[in-house]
Formats: sequence, structure tokens, C-alpha cells
Amino acid sequence: MSPLFLSSRDMFFGVMNEHGLTPPHGHALMTLAAGSSKMRHLAEQMSCDASYVTNVVDRLEELGLAKRQESVGDRRVREVVLTPVGETVAAQVHGAMSRPPAELAQLSDRDRAALLRILRKISPMDDGPLWRRRTQPR
Repeated sequence: MSPLFLSSRDMFFGVMNEHGLTPPHGHALMTLAAGSSKMRHLAEQMSCDASYVTNVVDRLEELGLAKRQESVGDRRVREVVLTPVGETVAAQVHGAMSRPPAELAQLSDRDRAALLRILRKISPMDDGPLWRRRTQPR
């Protein structure tokens, strides 16, 4: 299964590279695709230091993919939100992450159904796509 995952990873990295993004930028982009986020919350989602998130958001702003704005509920708090261009790029990155490997097309309908049944048995229950999961604050 490793070659299958590696080919998907390479496609994902290729799309991010086209937009000047690194994996942490992609992680932030996917997190922000679910909606605006306070810088502190974004750091929690990315499991990193707030100062690092500042650098990541700086780069997203530099590329025109995100912007900082005042929080609706508290003007002292800054939130990060995707720009329309950022939403488009997030959709492209999501597409690269979600696109099934071409090798699956070689399977018969019966084999794909069996694979899906097996994957459902071994896949942990989740709350949706990985980038939209919210972790508990530390």
C-alpha cells in the first residue's frame, strides 16, 4: 500500500508547491477552509507554537490566500480568514488530497466494493476530514 500512499502524497505536495506552499501552509489552509480561526486556535489545531503560526499566516497573507481581521465578538482578538483566492487554492489542495489513486480504476466494481467494506472495518470512526477535526485544547 505504500506506493499507493506515496503517489497520492506526491500529487498533494505538487499542488501545494504550485502555489508556493509547504505542508504547514497546507494544514493551515485546510483548517481555515472550515471557517475563520483565531490565531491561538489555529496554533492548537496545528499543534505548534503561536509564533510559528504567525509565520505561516504571514506567508498565506503574502500569497493573497488569507487575511487577518478583527473578531466579530471581540475587537481585541485577530482572526484569520481565507480570501476568495485562498478558498480556490484550498479547494484545489482538498481535491489533490481527496482524489482516489488511478490504480483504483483498475479494480472491478466487485473488488472496489470489497475494498470499501474492508476499509470501513479497519478505519477508525472520525468526525469528518482530518483537516476539519478539532482537537481538544492542551
